[in-house]
Amino acid sequence: MKIIRKGHGFTLIELLVVIGLIVLLVALVVGNWNPGSSKRQVTQSTKEMIESALERYHEHYGEYPEPANSEETAEIMPGKVYRIGAAKCLYQALRGDGSDAIKGVQSPGNNNNSRSDGQVSTDEIKHAMIPDMPEGMWRKVGDSYILVDAFGRPFQYVKADAEKKNTINATYDLWSYAEDMKNIMAISKDTEANASLGAKWIKNW
Repeated sequence: MKIIRKGHGFTLIELLVVIGLIVLLVALVVGNWNPGSSKRQVTQSTKEMIESALERYHEHYGEYPEPANSEETAEIMPGKVYRIGAAKCLYQALRGDGSDAIKGVQSPGNNNNSRSDGQVSTDEIKHAMIPDMPEGMWRKVGDSYILVDAFGRPFQYVKADAEKKNTINATYDLWSYAEDMKNIMAISKDTEANASLGAKWIKNW
């Protein structure tokens, strides 16, 4: 007696169901297909890395870095001007490349040139809080090097001054404007009077 085995392949409906399940799983993992959400996640991770490095800086020097010129600005995108003084300070304090953007700090072993040049020398690497800083974490704007979020814009940072009461936190305020393209000159203290102002920001308060 000859046994005939009937081949069983996937029907079109079964294939569509499997593909649909795969698409659903990928959507859940990626975050509902929102490209902005991945930028937010990268920015959040970068912010946490900066916070950890700032704590190392504080342990090493006994204080948090202070921008030499917090009001310095630059055009980051066409028609979009941002404050970059704090982002320059953070870049230098955490990467070790230069020191002229950090208030009260002299460049180690190089008295006549404390500007950033995009490279970290042997002397400078000793002072780096993030020695192997990923290139996507910083960028050059004009003659300046700054720390940036995943949106390519400068991180904002204010060192706390108890007398001036210039921050929300007792140590420092750190934030990214993220998708907010409107309130790009607002500061952390502005959100106390208007909480919706920083609704899109990625911040440490």
